[in-house]
Amino acid sequence: MKNLWNKEFEAIKDSSTPDEIIKAQCTILAKMTNDKIVARVSSYSGAFRPYTTKSLFEPISSMMEAKLVDIQKDLGSVSEGGFTFEFFITSTATPNYKYRVLFLRYEIPFYPCFMILDEAIGTELGIGQSFKCDTQEDFENKLGQILGSKKIENVVGALLAIVKKEEDENALYQQ
Repeated sequence: MKNLWNKEFEAIKDSSTPDEIIKAQCTILAKMTNDKIVARVSSYSGAFRPYTTKSLFEPISSMMEAKLVDIQKDLGSVSEGGFTFEFFITSTATPNYKYRVLFLRYEIPFYPCFMILDEAIGTELGIGQSFKCDTQEDFENKLGQILGSKKIENVVGALLAIVKKEEDENALYQQ
């Protein structure tokens, strides 16, 4: 049979997924803090963007209205689901606490990707809470701004203080 694809396929070169880039930064942070601060990127299945819900008291008449159904949306488009992650920071001394830095979402291809950022960081950097990165370079630049923010510095510093306090207390008990 004739090949109707008309070309040979190759993996995209020199491209990392957004979550791989963040995971590499998580490893760097762990090394910088002697494994005391833990940053993670985890798959996320909850709502990614703000949304509205309908009231239970919505008039029944509106439920009876005829509505046009987009079959792609009703059945689920091919790209539905994509890849959604949350990026958070915690510490060895605070396993029940996590500071969520951002939500990340992308589809195939990897870019553009979308981020919903912690409001305090978005305000500090003047970039807003929700934005799109069109390229890997754009994503890395934005991530650099986020990781270099005063808010992240304060969170990591506070977590390090908690770890140090716990280590000091443990040292007292061992004497």
